[in-house]
Amino acid sequence: MSNNKRTWDAAARAGLVLGGISAAYFALNSLLSGGSASAIGNIGSAIAILVLWGFKFYLCIALMKRFMKGFAADNDDVTNGDTLRFGIATSLLSSLVYSAFYLAWVLFIQPDIFVNAMQAVAASMPADAISKMQDMIGKMPQYTFWANLIYCFLFGTVLSLILSRNIPSQNPFDEQ
Repeated sequence: MSNNKRTWDAAARAGLVLGGISAAYFALNSLLSGGSASAIGNIGSAIAILVLWGFKFYLCIALMKRFMKGFAADNDDVTNGDTLRFGIATSLLSSLVYSAFYLAWVLFIQPDIFVNAMQAVAASMPADAISKMQDMIGKMPQYTFWANLIYCFLFGTVLSLILSRNIPSQNPFDEQ
């Protein structure tokens, strides 16, 4: 399999879907929690958020496996290494979609999210820590963008490593 264009085209479509699912989960989570830490005390909201997270987690893993199997089925000469490269590319692109959505959310839709979070925990912090936190609030969107990008990429890469071992199957008795 020597055509990188096919790999990146398929990875872009898969990355948009997976990043879109994570972005939709984040938006629903923000709307359910009201965007503040005080909503955590609401047990109904907390249960709904936990169920949504579990559904998103399962759906992303199942879809990644399906995308990888589809990629292997669509290309005759695919090896496990090609499937791994596809998974890593998908991981990179989906993490970029999600991180960009998150950055746009905290910059434009809910710009006071970090201020509200700091106010919620400020009562238990010493004054010098509060001062340092206030200095960091302006840079938090950029920090969280990079943290999300790295975390999502690493998660997707590990998932790709696990799934690509058997896609395509190495069992000679599997029917193609």
